[in-house]
Amino acid sequence: MKRQGYSLRFRLLQSAALTLILFLGLTGIVLDQAFRQSAWQNVESTLTAQVYGLIAVADQQGELLYLPEAVQEPGFNRLGSGLFGLLLDSQGRELWRSQSAVVIDYSRLVDEIESATLGEPIFTHSKVPDVFVLSYKVLWQLGPQQSSEYTFVVLRNPDAYEDEVTSFRGSLWFWLAVVVIGLTVVQWLVMRWGLSPLSRLADELRSLESREGSLLTGDYPTEIEGVTRNLNLLITAERAQREKYRTTLADLAHSLKTPLSILSNTTTRLSDQQEETAQLITDQVHRMNDLVSYQLERAVASASQIARQAVPVFACAKRLEQALSKVYQAEQVDLSMVVGDETFYGDERDLMELLGNLLDNACKYGEGTVRLTVFGGEALLLIVEDDGPGIPKERHGLIMERGTRIDSDTPGQGIGLAVVSEIVARYGGDVEIDDAELGGAKFTVTLPL
Repeated sequence: MKRQGYSLRFRLLQSAALTLILFLGLTGIVLDQAFRQSAWQNVESTLTAQVYGLIAVADQQGELLYLPEAVQEPGFNRLGSGLFGLLLDSQGRELWRSQSAVVIDYSRLVDEIESATLGEPIFTHSKVPDVFVLSYKVLWQLGPQQSSEYTFVVLRNPDAYEDEVTSFRGSLWFWLAVVVIGLTVVQWLVMRWGLSPLSRLADELRSLESREGSLLTGDYPTEIEGVTRNLNLLITAERAQREKYRTTLADLAHSLKTPLSILSNTTTRLSDQQEETAQLITDQVHRMNDLVSYQLERAVASASQIARQAVPVFACAKRLEQALSKVYQAEQVDLSMVVGDETFYGDERDLMELLGNLLDNACKYGEGTVRLTVFGGEALLLIVEDDGPGIPKERHGLIMERGTRIDSDTPGQGIGLAVVSEIVARYGGDVEIDDAELGGAKFTVTLPL
């Protein structure tokens, strides 16, 4: 059964899309981390510059350092700006606080502030409270013989940083998604164009199947030319072989016409005492004629050409029983039938050929007992059993092949069961081989109604 949606194009497109998603996903993660790092460094650089600005406006007032109430950076002078500034002496005492930091409590930031080393800005992100902290400890020369350490502290609310990162992340993943979709569409178009020769090849093969063309004549890429060339060789060889079969069958039919005509004319000249024999010969000549015509038709027929008609199975089975009783009269074969009013829908000759080969095979290889059982319902079941030696399980798959025989001592060509298999296949049925209750082989043919 064909698996829907599992074409080569789908598999290639799926692989390309997954590869693209993986690649751009990793790229997005790298870019996201790079942007966060860049934004982090930008915050650090900004706060460092602001610390330097505070140092620039600092002035000495007596033995202490002094900063004006309002400084040049407007963020320090506006309440709620998110930017705060502090000046601490060597003892950690507050000397100056920016107007924006009138209500800020930096007691929880003592560790971050005290971690500053002389002459080296220290940048950290405090979680409680949630602020960026840059501490810069300097040594201030108050006089010729006097100096003191001071710590300049700048704090910044991280909201702007988080908004920037969030905005970038949203834009990044949006555009990466757009790129994935766009490249997937482009990849689909490229694959459609690249695999179009295979689609054309499939269309040509369908045309050949429907007998609308003779050979593959399309212009295909180099990679497919070898395939098309070999397919054309196979098609040519198959048609030649098929034509040979048809010619052989036609020759056979033509060759049989003359002796059949002679036999038919001879029966008409037989005396009245030989009327029964003449009738028998006439019936068999007609039977042979019908068989020749049937085999010629079957050689060129397809499943769509089957003449569907209701055929009573019982009538066909009785005719076969009468014929086989004469053929195997010397062997005294006991042929029993369990057949009701079941109906076969198809060509009567197909049913006769199918049942005839199965029953003939059972009579030939059995020990004298053959049974035919027919069941109807959702499908037509034809069961033929015998009391012969049976068929080894390892030969079940081979016995239905043309020319295969398991008993070389018994006359035959190994064709009958192959014909059965071909007829059953034309009707969409199947054949099962098992051990029979009678001791021999059991053939079960299932034909859909």
